[in-house]
Amino acid sequence: KSVEFEEDFKNYIGSIFAIAVNSCTACLHLALRAIGLKEGDEVLIPTTTFVATAEVIRYFNAKPVMIDVEKDTHLIDINKIERYITKKTKAVMLVHLLGNPCDMRKIKKIVKQHDLWLIEDACEAHGAKYYQKYVGSFGDLSTFSFFASHHITTMEGGMVLTTNKTLYELGKSLRAFGWVRDLSSRKTLEKKYQKID
Repeated sequence: KSVEFEEDFKNYIGSIFAIAVNSCTACLHLALRAIGLKEGDEVLIPTTTFVATAEVIRYFNAKPVMIDVEKDTHLIDINKIERYITKKTKAVMLVHLLGNPCDMRKIKKIVKQHDLWLIEDACEAHGAKYYQKYVGSFGDLSTFSFFASHHITTMEGGMVLTTNKTLYELGKSLRAFGWVRDLSSRKTLEKKYQKID
Protein backbone atom coordinates (compact mmCIF):
# COMPACT_ATOMS: atom_id res chain seq x y z
CA LYS A 1 0.00 0.00 0.00
CA SER A 2 2.87 2.42 0.71
CA VAL A 3 4.20 2.01 -2.84
CA GLU A 4 0.73 2.71 -4.24
CA PHE A 5 0.41 5.78 -2.03
CA GLU A 6 3.83 7.04 -3.19
CA GLU A 7 2.76 6.60 -6.80
CA ASP A 8 -0.63 8.29 -6.35
CA PHE A 9 0.73 11.18 -4.31
CA LYS A 10 3.65 12.05 -6.61
CA ASN A 11 1.30 11.95 -9.59
CA TYR A 12 -1.19 14.20 -7.81
CA ILE A 13 1.46 16.81 -6.92
CA GLY A 14 3.23 16.54 -10.28
CA SER A 15 6.56 15.15 -9.17
CA ILE A 16 8.58 12.21 -10.49
CA PHE A 17 9.79 10.42 -7.36
CA ALA A 18 8.28 9.85 -3.90
CA ILE A 19 9.64 8.37 -0.68
CA ALA A 20 7.20 7.52 2.12
CA VAL A 21 8.55 7.72 5.67
CA ASN A 22 7.18 7.58 9.22
CA SER A 23 6.86 11.34 9.87
CA CYS A 24 7.54 14.72 8.34
CA THR A 25 10.41 15.23 10.77
CA ALA A 26 11.92 12.15 9.12
CA CYS A 27 11.18 13.79 5.73
CA LEU A 28 13.08 16.93 6.69
CA HIS A 29 15.97 14.89 8.09
CA LEU A 30 16.14 12.75 4.95
CA ALA A 31 16.04 15.82 2.69
CA LEU A 32 18.85 17.56 4.56
CA ARG A 33 20.93 14.39 4.63
CA ALA A 34 20.41 13.88 0.90
CA ILE A 35 21.76 17.37 0.08
CA GLY A 36 24.81 16.69 2.26
CA LEU A 37 24.13 19.11 5.13
CA LYS A 38 27.03 19.07 7.55
CA GLU A 39 28.26 20.69 10.73
CA GLY A 40 28.60 24.45 10.40
CA ASP A 41 26.30 24.76 7.38
CA GLU A 42 23.39 27.20 7.51
CA VAL A 43 19.81 26.70 6.37
CA LEU A 44 17.45 29.66 6.00
CA ILE A 45 13.97 29.06 7.45
CA PRO A 46 10.98 31.27 8.36
CA THR A 47 10.35 32.30 11.96
CA THR A 48 6.78 31.00 11.83
CA THR A 49 6.96 27.23 11.55
CA PHE A 50 6.76 24.03 13.57
CA VAL A 51 9.72 23.37 15.88
CA ALA A 52 10.87 20.37 13.81
CA THR A 53 11.90 22.66 10.94
CA ALA A 54 14.66 24.19 13.08
CA GLU A 55 15.27 21.16 15.27
CA VAL A 56 16.15 18.84 12.40
CA ILE A 57 18.84 21.26 11.18
CA ARG A 58 20.41 21.10 14.64
CA TYR A 59 20.65 17.29 14.34
CA PHE A 60 23.51 17.96 11.93
CA ASN A 61 25.13 20.57 14.20
CA ALA A 62 24.19 23.01 11.46
CA LYS A 63 22.60 26.39 12.06
CA PRO A 64 18.97 27.31 11.39
CA VAL A 65 18.96 30.95 10.31
CA MET A 66 15.54 32.44 10.97
CA ILE A 67 14.10 34.92 8.49
CA ASP A 68 11.19 37.07 9.58
CA VAL A 69 7.80 36.48 7.98
CA GLU A 70 5.42 38.77 6.15
CA LYS A 71 2.87 40.35 8.47
CA ASP A 72 -0.21 39.40 6.47
CA THR A 73 0.69 35.91 5.23
CA HIS A 74 3.12 34.62 7.88
CA LEU A 75 5.22 33.30 4.99
CA ILE A 76 8.98 33.87 4.72
CA ASP A 77 9.73 37.49 3.82
CA ILE A 78 11.34 37.11 0.42
CA ASN A 79 12.78 40.62 0.56
CA LYS A 80 14.92 39.61 3.55
CA ILE A 81 16.31 36.29 2.28
CA GLU A 82 19.37 37.60 0.44
CA ARG A 83 20.68 39.64 3.35
CA TYR A 84 21.03 36.41 5.39
CA ILE A 85 22.86 34.39 2.74
CA THR A 86 26.51 33.75 3.66
CA LYS A 87 29.29 31.46 2.42
CA LYS A 88 27.96 28.87 4.88
CA THR A 89 24.40 28.89 3.52
CA LYS A 90 23.54 25.49 2.03
CA ALA A 91 19.77 25.72 1.51
CA VAL A 92 16.54 27.63 1.85
CA MET A 93 13.85 25.57 3.56
CA LEU A 94 10.65 27.52 3.11
CA VAL A 95 7.27 26.68 4.64
CA HIS A 96 3.97 26.97 2.78
CA LEU A 97 1.82 27.85 5.78
CA LEU A 98 -1.92 27.39 6.37
CA GLY A 99 -2.49 26.53 2.72
CA ASN A 100 -0.76 29.69 1.52
CA PRO A 101 1.97 29.20 -1.10
CA CYS A 102 5.20 31.16 -0.98
CA ASP A 103 6.18 33.26 -4.01
CA MET A 104 8.06 30.49 -5.78
CA ARG A 105 9.16 32.54 -8.80
CA LYS A 106 11.12 34.97 -6.63
CA ILE A 107 12.46 32.29 -4.31
CA LYS A 108 13.61 30.05 -7.16
CA LYS A 109 15.41 33.02 -8.72
CA ILE A 110 17.24 33.71 -5.45
CA VAL A 111 18.33 30.10 -4.84
CA LYS A 112 19.48 29.71 -8.44
CA GLN A 113 21.48 32.96 -8.30
CA HIS A 114 23.23 31.85 -5.09
CA ASP A 115 23.54 28.14 -6.04
CA LEU A 116 21.53 26.92 -3.03
CA TRP A 117 19.29 23.91 -2.48
CA LEU A 118 15.56 24.58 -2.20
CA ILE A 119 13.46 22.45 0.14
CA GLU A 120 9.71 23.03 0.34
CA ASP A 121 8.00 22.17 3.62
CA ALA A 122 4.44 21.71 2.37
CA CYS A 123 3.03 20.01 5.48
CA GLU A 124 0.21 22.51 5.76
CA ALA A 125 -0.45 23.06 2.09
CA HIS A 126 -1.59 19.79 0.49
CA GLY A 127 -3.41 20.82 -2.66
CA ALA A 128 -2.37 24.49 -2.58
CA LYS A 129 -1.33 25.90 -5.94
CA TYR A 130 1.01 28.60 -7.14
CA TYR A 131 0.22 29.65 -10.73
CA GLN A 132 -1.67 26.40 -11.42
CA LYS A 133 1.17 24.19 -10.09
CA TYR A 134 0.90 22.37 -6.78
CA VAL A 135 3.27 23.41 -4.02
CA GLY A 136 5.81 20.69 -3.48
CA SER A 137 6.64 20.58 -7.19
CA PHE A 138 9.06 23.53 -7.24
CA GLY A 139 11.96 22.65 -4.96
CA ASP A 140 14.85 20.22 -5.22
CA LEU A 141 12.99 18.31 -2.52
CA SER A 142 9.63 18.80 -0.86
CA THR A 143 8.12 17.35 2.30
CA PHE A 144 4.56 16.57 3.32
CA SER A 145 3.04 15.44 6.60
CA PHE A 146 0.11 13.07 7.02
CA PHE A 147 -0.24 13.62 10.76
CA ALA A 148 -3.79 13.73 12.11
CA SER A 149 -3.94 17.55 12.07
CA HIS A 150 -3.15 17.89 8.37
CA HIS A 151 -5.28 17.92 5.21
CA ILE A 152 -4.58 14.31 4.26
CA THR A 153 -3.94 11.98 7.16
CA THR A 154 -2.64 8.50 7.75
CA MET A 155 -2.46 9.40 11.48
CA GLU A 156 1.33 9.55 11.17
CA GLY A 157 3.69 9.53 8.21
CA GLY A 158 5.28 11.78 5.66
CA MET A 159 6.40 11.93 2.05
CA VAL A 160 9.47 13.35 0.34
CA LEU A 161 9.10 14.31 -3.31
CA THR A 162 11.79 15.16 -5.86
CA THR A 163 12.40 15.22 -9.59
CA ASN A 164 16.10 14.51 -9.06
CA LYS A 165 16.95 10.80 -9.51
CA THR A 166 20.19 11.04 -7.52
CA LEU A 167 18.40 12.59 -4.53
CA TYR A 168 15.67 9.96 -4.87
CA GLU A 169 18.13 7.07 -4.84
CA LEU A 170 19.97 8.58 -1.86
CA GLY A 171 16.67 9.09 -0.07
CA LYS A 172 15.56 5.49 -0.61
CA SER A 173 18.86 4.23 0.76
CA LEU A 174 18.77 6.61 3.74
CA ARG A 175 15.22 5.56 4.55
CA ALA A 176 16.45 1.96 4.87
CA PHE A 177 19.63 2.55 6.93
CA GLY A 178 21.84 2.55 3.85
CA TRP A 179 20.52 -0.68 2.34
CA VAL A 180 20.60 -0.90 -1.43
CA ARG A 181 17.74 -3.37 -1.90
CA ASP A 182 15.42 -0.80 -3.54
CA LEU A 183 18.02 1.07 -5.59
CA SER A 184 18.12 0.99 -9.38
CA SER A 185 21.90 0.42 -9.13
CA ARG A 186 21.54 -2.57 -6.79
CA LYS A 187 23.12 -5.11 -9.16
CA THR A 188 26.07 -2.81 -9.91
CA LEU A 189 26.69 -2.23 -6.21
CA GLU A 190 26.40 -5.94 -5.41
CA LYS A 191 28.99 -6.69 -8.09
CA LYS A 192 31.34 -3.90 -6.95
CA TYR A 193 31.18 -4.87 -3.25
CA GLN A 194 30.95 -8.65 -3.44
CA LYS A 195 32.74 -9.17 -0.12
CA ILE A 196 30.10 -7.28 1.87
CA ASP A 197 27.77 -9.78 3.53
